[in-house]
Amino acid sequence: MTIKPLLCLLLIGLFALGACGSILLERNSILTATAPPAVLETSSVDPADVLREFIDGWNDEDYESMYRLIAGRSRELYPRQVFINRYTEAHSVISFAGVTLARSQVARQGSTAVVDYDIVIESPTFGRIRDQGRAMRLVDEGGWKIAWSQMDIFDGMSARARLEEETSYAQRENIYDRGGRPLAEQGAMVDSLYVVQQDMNNIDDCLNTLAVATRQQVNTMRNIFTGYLPETLFHIAEIDPERYEAYRDALELDCGVTTVSRYRTRRYYGHGIATHIVGYIGRIPAELLDFWQARGRDESALVGRAGIEFSYENVLGGEPSRRLQIVERGVTVVRSLGESTGVAPQPVTLTIDRDLQESVAQTLSDAVNYAASNWGGITLGGAIVALDVNSGEVLAMASYPSFDPHIFNPDTQYDVPDRTARLNRDTRSPFTNKAIAEQYTPGSVYKIITLLAAASEGVLPDPYPYFCDIRWEGQQRFGDAIPVRYDWRLLENRPATGYVDMSQALAASCNPFFWEVGALMFGEDPGLQATYAEGLGFGTGTGISGLGPEAAGDVAYPNPQEPTEAINNAIGQGNVTVTALQMAQATAMIANGGKRYQPYIVSHTGLPGTEDYRRENQPTLLPSQSLDANALEIIRGGMCQVTTDPEIGTAWWVFDGAPYTVCGKTGTAETAGQPHAWFVAYYPADEPQIAFAGVMANSREGSEVVAPMIRRILDLREGAVVEPFPEFWQEPFQPLPSQEEALAVYDPET
Repeated sequence: MTIKPLLCLLLIGLFALGACGSILLERNSILTATAPPAVLETSSVDPADVLREFIDGWNDEDYESMYRLIAGRSRELYPRQVFINRYTEAHSVISFAGVTLARSQVARQGSTAVVDYDIVIESPTFGRIRDQGRAMRLVDEGGWKIAWSQMDIFDGMSARARLEEETSYAQRENIYDRGGRPLAEQGAMVDSLYVVQQDMNNIDDCLNTLAVATRQQVNTMRNIFTGYLPETLFHIAEIDPERYEAYRDALELDCGVTTVSRYRTRRYYGHGIATHIVGYIGRIPAELLDFWQARGRDESALVGRAGIEFSYENVLGGEPSRRLQIVERGVTVVRSLGESTGVAPQPVTLTIDRDLQESVAQTLSDAVNYAASNWGGITLGGAIVALDVNSGEVLAMASYPSFDPHIFNPDTQYDVPDRTARLNRDTRSPFTNKAIAEQYTPGSVYKIITLLAAASEGVLPDPYPYFCDIRWEGQQRFGDAIPVRYDWRLLENRPATGYVDMSQALAASCNPFFWEVGALMFGEDPGLQATYAEGLGFGTGTGISGLGPEAAGDVAYPNPQEPTEAINNAIGQGNVTVTALQMAQATAMIANGGKRYQPYIVSHTGLPGTEDYRRENQPTLLPSQSLDANALEIIRGGMCQVTTDPEIGTAWWVFDGAPYTVCGKTGTAETAGQPHAWFVAYYPADEPQIAFAGVMANSREGSEVVAPMIRRILDLREGAVVEPFPEFWQEPFQPLPSQEEALAVYDPET
């Protein structure tokens, strides 16, 4: 009786045990599938050794080694990637640069140990962060393991807390011209103009008035107008208050402007007269966030996006003060771990003459608008540069088309998406600084370099003086691939120039003379012309800093391999390309006797009269070959005849009657489309102070386009009566005839 019940109970127990075993096995398989991977155990019997190993791994940012040292329960709470993320996030905020163990003391109780210790965390932002009185708990799991939590990064970092950097930016400093007048000014007034088309007496009159007042192109504003109904009030432009006052009556009369919003912001004087120099500020683009964070700017900062605003960001914006804190629920500060006081912003002073810069920018804008039905409607833009011939200081540099830099400031009333989209669609590349980043075929302005080499080396046509004819044949004598070349006068149905000396050949821009000189130089030394070009700074960037990428140009290296190349290069065609700044630098060398100064645009940083005021650049002579004094005199004589000799000077009619003297050279560079118009000059003739170089891509001849602009700029500088732009600018554009068309009607007796 007693055995059978006992046996039954035993069988039931075994059955139950088997059932329980199957359940345990099933649960164990689930746990095995979801548990963290096995980790190596430490064999250390000293908790202090585990702590030191952990700190060493932290210092090396070896998170895998660190993770191997934490306890099983901690690994359940903090899977490997979560653990790694906690450290990488903290390191990003701190700008972590290392950690060292400063002190440790161990207390044991059974299978638990507590290590009291101090650490020092290195941070380039906050310096040495001393975190003292820390406690780390370890448990014995067949070797000491760290019962890790977020508090082991910093005491106070609970699950509800996070590490934050509080950044405080000081007010951005100003950018000044050479006379201390602001080009970019923080907290200055700006006027926003609004218009309603149905309030205008004549829309075309309004567009013309707006074009002058805001320096925008008529067609650009006309396109903006078409996006609004006649009765809609819309924003059209932002200008300086003083300029609004100057044009108030015309704006009210022609445009019905009665709504003006005036507010304070970072103002760029002239709203586009120096955009490619000064640059602009804006929010950090997402794709550049890492770049700016590495430079100490957070994602909410406004930073320099171009020009001086970008290249001198750390000066103008300073270094913000920062505070490292542990914050709970984004409100309560649990701990303050460290702070940096930052660096105060400092102003930047440029070499720019604001009056000259404004007149250059205004002239470019007015010229294109005035010639809209002619070359102004087809040009791809251009630039004008003015250099101090005795220092290399950039006095003015304007690139066309320009734009209001305030478009990129979030504190604006522009329709930012619309305006930026228009700029991006503009085939004239308004973001490009055409004075330094675009290289152009120079055409006849390059004859200055050809003549310098020929006169210096005694390479002259024979017989001499030279008869400048319409035709030039160099195939039999020099191996030219072109049997007959024709002077540019053929295309304008002009008679041959006749006998010329070297200065007159330059003044008349006689192509046959320079073709022959090019062929003769090739015969003596194929690299002769390029050597002189290099000596004047061509073929490499000028080295100007602060303005972004600079094109190098090309002086036809490798040297011409056959005569035709050299003949083409001699008149600035062929393989030769230059920038406007390079041409201004070379013109300055002709004017000052051969001194090659390093062009620069930033003069000082800091506030005058303070210990922080320091010179950034100063006049610096660059290595260059010594230029022959007689050759320079020949070139200067020719350049002065360009503007004064009514018989042969190619731009005499432009400067006829001017109350000042200027010497220059015109250039018309052939392209696949319309020619590039060039004019270079130095002023005044007797004691040169300023060298100019201007180019207008795909327009007309240099004497017809850029020379009248330089006349306008000098009239404004001298306070003279301003010469009107040529009337033919408003006629329909008529391209020059082809050579075949010109030959059909050419009359050598005309």
